[in-house]
Amino acid sequence: MRVPGRRVSAAAIVVMATILSATAAMAATNLLYILDASNSMWGRVGSETKIDTAKSVLRDSLASLPKGVTPALMVYGHRQKNDCGDVQLVAPFARASAEQIARLVENLSPRGKTPIATALERAGQAFEGRLEENNAILLISDGIETCGGNPCDVARKLSQRGIDLRINVVGFDVDAKARAQLQCIAKAGKGQYFDARSANDFKVAVATVQKQAQQAAPPPPQPKPAAKAPPKGPSLYFIDEFDGDTLSPDWQVLNPDPDNYRVEDGVLTIVARDGLKATFGQGVNMLRLNRPMPKGDWTVTARLIFAPQTFGETFRMGLAKDADNGLYAMMVADTVNYNRTNIDLRGEKLSKGKRSGFSKTAYYVTGRNLWSRGAFFGANVAAVDLRLVKKGRKYTAMMRLEPARSGKALPDGKWREVQSLSALRAPGNALVMIFGGASSSYLPHEGEGVVRIDQVKIETP
Repeated sequence: MRVPGRRVSAAAIVVMATILSATAAMAATNLLYILDASNSMWGRVGSETKIDTAKSVLRDSLASLPKGVTPALMVYGHRQKNDCGDVQLVAPFARASAEQIARLVENLSPRGKTPIATALERAGQAFEGRLEENNAILLISDGIETCGGNPCDVARKLSQRGIDLRINVVGFDVDAKARAQLQCIAKAGKGQYFDARSANDFKVAVATVQKQAQQAAPPPPQPKPAAKAPPKGPSLYFIDEFDGDTLSPDWQVLNPDPDNYRVEDGVLTIVARDGLKATFGQGVNMLRLNRPMPKGDWTVTARLIFAPQTFGETFRMGLAKDADNGLYAMMVADTVNYNRTNIDLRGEKLSKGKRSGFSKTAYYVTGRNLWSRGAFFGANVAAVDLRLVKKGRKYTAMMRLEPARSGKALPDGKWREVQSLSALRAPGNALVMIFGGASSSYLPHEGEGVVRIDQVKIETP
């Protein structure tokens, strides 16, 4: 039985961009495309795959995007097969032209899951600093949420956050169950749902565009009472999401071992054999940023898709002059007995070889052997975010564990921090990252540790 509803073709993506420009009035308009690049997009509609159709329609839409509309692009399911955290803001607002975004879309290769709820949660952050403008999301999906989230609820909360935002949805060749969820997202987000079933619906889409374009633009909103301006968000000084298949020239590899690091599928993977210490003097494949840290205060954050194997791994991130002088935020897997490994946050300072610092356990893993502990961690933790914050002469290490959606012992996802460390003179002016570790006497082995770095960014206030 065919479900009644609004019928438009996949070209509804172009429709929505035109509608948004017609209703923009005098305010700036921001349009965030959220594109489904999950594995199901390899399915065919007619003689063409869904992803090829979406690429073609998006290319045409971006090419005809009216002046005054600022586009951005978010993609999910494009890097990992079974990663519910595989959501990436590929092109933030004002960071790429429509032509550049179209080229990014052309290079997508679907492979993963459909984390719609997570994508919408992160989409809210993309509009920070644009609260008073005309904001819209165009979500393009060929299926239902597959990571256990509630995207309809997320859309409702997002539309209630005080952002002038509409969430529009294109359901591309979807079944009744997926259609119901996508319609709910559009309704909760105060937008419109478009059901794209075949290219034969193109005429209906064009008629819809013409009708909307002829309507008078709404009057500008009445001025609001004077209020305190919202605080400005942080400014992005540097970001690397490790796209492509080579390491960016922004990085220098110290003590390199090329067989044990690789850039692939949007992450930098580093392998460290057991007993390889994560110290500036003894580490292998240490990364140093080839640009100075910004002057004044800053925050550096690394997102780690961490799969512990030795349960003695250490990841250091911070400033270092040499082996005797450095200041770090650290993630440490510390096996404390036969049945428990702590995932610790540490802040550490080295001054002329003398060590000081603070430590806090953020999470712990249980299991009688390496395999069971690895399975426990993988089922409950999606990623680890490690952060070092500089304010004046104080440096604070912070960490949070992003919860997976399928686990039963999920971390709470809150930031943890330890006491600040003081440095009258910065121990170096370049960011370094070091990975290594060693097995515990409780679980001796001759294995290796693996860390996958998904993103590194530096922000200023």
